[in-house]
Amino acid sequence: MNNELIDKITEYWNRQPCNINHSLAEVGSEQFFVENSLKRYFVEPHLKDLAQFHQYQGRRVLEIGCGMGADAVEFVRHGAEYVGIDLSAESVNLARKRFEVFGLQGRFYVMDGANTAALAELGRFDLVYSCGVLHHYPDLPLVINNIYRALNPGGDLRFLVYAKNSWKYAMIRAGLDQFEAQAGCPYAQAYTAEEIHELLVGYDILNIRQAHCFMYNVPKYKQGIYELELWFAAMSEEMREAVKQNLGWHLLVHARK
Repeated sequence: MNNELIDKITEYWNRQPCNINHSLAEVGSEQFFVENSLKRYFVEPHLKDLAQFHQYQGRRVLEIGCGMGADAVEFVRHGAEYVGIDLSAESVNLARKRFEVFGLQGRFYVMDGANTAALAELGRFDLVYSCGVLHHYPDLPLVINNIYRALNPGGDLRFLVYAKNSWKYAMIRAGLDQFEAQAGCPYAQAYTAEEIHELLVGYDILNIRQAHCFMYNVPKYKQGIYELELWFAAMSEEMREAVKQNLGWHLLVHARK
């Protein structure tokens, strides 16, 4: 394991927890968390379809890469017994604060998903969920194997990774875009559906599909204005949906042990 790289990844997300700029309200306030979630699910509505929060009432859920706890809130509000882990202590602190603000119960740990022994101490789960995190980990096969051990028989694995056959990855390869909104991301990968099949040996893969192409003008978006870039605005709604489904940046994966 490349500990130096893991340290860089941790430092990067401590400086700027994912989606921390989705609200201009005071960080850690109720308004901040409400606006953060509203913007997240407006721009990326497919995340609710990936998570299927309602299916896990009364079941144990482990989230790898919990970030600031947006999806954690939804799992708990739908009745799940929730545990979240993240490399970033700053993200975990904000997730705990989020639960405190909304009076919710859950457990959060600063933990590496590749730490086999630490993960085993958390017990078994009916769902392991990871949204936009696994593509930032340099030893993904180890994490996938740890997840398999953590799942109950018949348990679900639901995750999102970046898609290689996508509009955005084409722009990245051309030097016209970058993996994350913030510069300097120390590690990120994109995957094909075929590579996911190779990665998930031993799992029953139920569904892999593409979604999401960020189509808004970034300076306007930062001001809370949702204005399509001119080339996307020129397309019909059907054309934009075709781009998302066939050239989307997100691969949504549902597998079962």
